Amino acid sequence: MSAPASGPDAGAHWRSFAAQYGWLGSPLCPCAEDIRIIEKMLAAEPEVFGAAAKKRTWLLGVTPKIATASWPQEVELLAVERVQAMIDSVWPGDTDRRRAICADWLDPPFADMRFDLAIGDGCLTAVGFPDELSRLLASVHRCLRRDGYLMLRLFCRPDVPETPDAVIAALREGRIGSFHAFKWRLAMAVQDVDDAPDVVVDEIWRVWNAARIDMRELAEVRGWPPEQVRTIEYYRGSQARYNFMRFDQTIRHLQRAGFDLLAARTAGYELAERCPHVLLRKRSPAGAS
Repeated sequence: MSAPASGPDAGAHWRSFAAQYGWLGSPLCPCAEDIRIIEKMLAAEPEVFGAAAKKRTWLLGVTPKIATASWPQEVELLAVERVQAMIDSVWPGDTDRRRAICADWLDPPFADMRFDLAIGDGCLTAVGFPDELSRLLASVHRCLRRDGYLMLRLFCRPDVPETPDAVIAALREGRIGSFHAFKWRLAMAVQDVDDAPDVVVDEIWRVWNAARIDMRELAEVRGWPPEQVRTIEYYRGSQARYNFMRFDQTIRHLQRAGFDLLAARTAGYELAERCPHVLLRKRSPAGAS
């Protein structure tokens, strides 16, 4: 997950994200199970990777596990990331089959219908709602060939909202298995307080800070690396915004942008029910053959 998150210090936020990336884990970053799901979903849709030549694939962000996935067919992978620090820190390196460039998802330097497939991990959460989201989906739609495909892992708020106090209580009582799952649950709960369109990252930190949890003690009691727990300190002062839509809301936005849902699958790890994988196809204009 990365890219043009909204807010006056979005670049600074993602530079901090790059610095802590090595300490992040599921569900914030895709795990081996996520990659297996991506590979199987793409392989099950033969038209995505047919018998034609090398497929042009646009990776939104520089997610290393996606870049190094086993593709059903040879691909020409082009990753787009706005923040150079993310490329420098996270990208597994250019090869003859993949490369990364520093550019904006919302205004990509690509010709119309260049790509067969666009793929991203959590990228809809990383853009402002609704304007940047609409611009992103319009860019993807423009750059995909007729009947091209879009593969995403979503981060969705639950249909039944939690309160921040309930999430903090679950953490104190040992009912959350990873600190990363806690951060995502807390972020979604903070957004749900006012049913807001998005959440300022610093506000997540403020709710955490008000709980007065001893990070060293928490790490020791739960057996979590202290460095993982300290990743929440990167939220402090950040005016970047995350938007967590509910699943049905997300699909409606994708449909309005000209994409039809083909398949959805969910993994089995903690919080995976809020992180579904979806495969969509660009809708052909009426009457097109």
